[in-house]
Amino acid sequence: MSAVTFDLAPARPLPTVSVCAGRVLVLAGVTFGAANLIQWGVMSGALGWHPAVLGLSWPIAVGAFLTGVFRLRRAGGEAARRVGGWSRVAILIHIGAALALVGLSVAAGDWELMRWTSAVGLALYGLAWTVAAARTRTANMAALAATAFAGVAGIALRFGTADPYLIYACALVLVALIPGLWLALGRRL
Repeated sequence: MSAVTFDLAPARPLPTVSVCAGRVLVLAGVTFGAANLIQWGVMSGALGWHPAVLGLSWPIAVGAFLTGVFRLRRAGGEAARRVGGWSRVAILIHIGAALALVGLSVAAGDWELMRWTSAVGLALYGLAWTVAAARTRTANMAALAATAFAGVAGIALRFGTADPYLIYACALVLVALIPGLWLALGRRL
């Protein structure tokens, strides 16, 4: 018996940058959308869960996101490595913004400043879509940026309630999950 094996399956082409970016957007939409829905469900009382869950949802979401980015990065060649690098930078910016809000809250003795976390996160999506729209001169990406910024306004208008988490989750469906699915399927925005 010979040790030679035959692989008759054609080599699969590696995904493009836009397909990899779509996959990461889907991952972000699902993980952070779920975390926001949990936050809303606990804070509104809809889930009936203990508020201690609030301290777990974000670390779990960030861990799931980073694990997913790592796996996507390993599986997709150079395009996936580039997108994985951008994604790690983006999540570090989100974490940095949250830590800055923690620092401001401690300094001011006012933990209500933390309510801006969702607005800042969604504003970062808006900025990313704005940059993408400017680079590609694409109206669809500009519309996604406008949607993200409208979500920021909606969040700010509902401060003091659990609604900002629901607004953020819905906005992530519109500015991350749906466009991510579109890109992941190889379509252009």
